Amino acid sequence: MLKYTMEKVLYFADGEKGLHVSITEPSHSDLSERVQKCLERYWIVQVAQDDSGWYFKTTLKGTLALIDLQIEWRKRNGKSIESLLERKAFLKMCEAGE
Repeated sequence: MLKYTMEKVLYFADGEKGLHVSITEPSHSDLSERVQKCLERYWIVQVAQDDSGWYFKTTLKGTLALIDLQIEWRKRNGKSIESLLERKAFLKMCEAGE
């Protein structure tokens, strides 16, 4: 089982503090590989760096991808998706206004 899924990477990157990746993180770990995929898809961007590692935040495209993953999980587990659909619709309107 993976420690970091795409949903988890996006979830942390979408949080207030963003996602921190340590400088000691192995280059082929599940975290580093998912971060690389998110960067390639422009779902996250690096926002800072210090002597402990790198910090990433979601882009609008990444937040929408996160919501889609959360909707999938909630559907599979019989949970309400109404609030996620509302948030997605709002963000899509914002995206169209760019």
